[in-house]
Amino acid sequence: MVALAVHTRHDDLLGVLAPFALASSRKTVLVIDLDSEGLPLPGGRTLANLVEDGPTLAELVPSRKGLAVLPHGGVSPLEAMGVVKALVESWPTVVVRSRTPLEGMPFVQVVPLLPGVNTRVSPRVWVRSGIGRVKPGPGPVVDTPPRSAFNAALAGHIPVGRWLRSWEKVWRWRWQ
Repeated sequence: MVALAVHTRHDDLLGVLAPFALASSRKTVLVIDLDSEGLPLPGGRTLANLVEDGPTLAELVPSRKGLAVLPHGGVSPLEAMGVVKALVESWPTVVVRSRTPLEGMPFVQVVPLLPGVNTRVSPRVWVRSGIGRVKPGPGPVVDTPPRSAFNAALAGHIPVGRWLRSWEKVWRWRWQ
């Protein structure tokens, strides 16, 4: 099992793209949304449903390779932690969108690389913006998402494209 909690500062749309970008380089991965304040992630059955009904065996153990998404659904992070922990223990890879660090899981902040953004901070994922020349702080630098990725996210679809390859290095970074 490998899990990362991810939060995107300054940009809610990037907050939708970042979990999928991280998930894209894994063969079997679950994206869990614990961010009730962010733009909604696409998907059917929600984390709130799993908290209320309990997860099924099919939800705990992936039956095929690929990406699964568990949208938020209105449950508090505290109420959801038991289900989240069970999913993290049973899935090979999990990306959790969260505004706060989670116990026992590396917390990765994603920040657009823009003029004026403080880069003298702890390691983060720096997303190229194409605006100005800004030297990144510590952490991996990933490619700018194309317009098609933003359009897909706004339409409730999972973004695709070559830009996602640059996110693979995020998994290799030593997060605390």
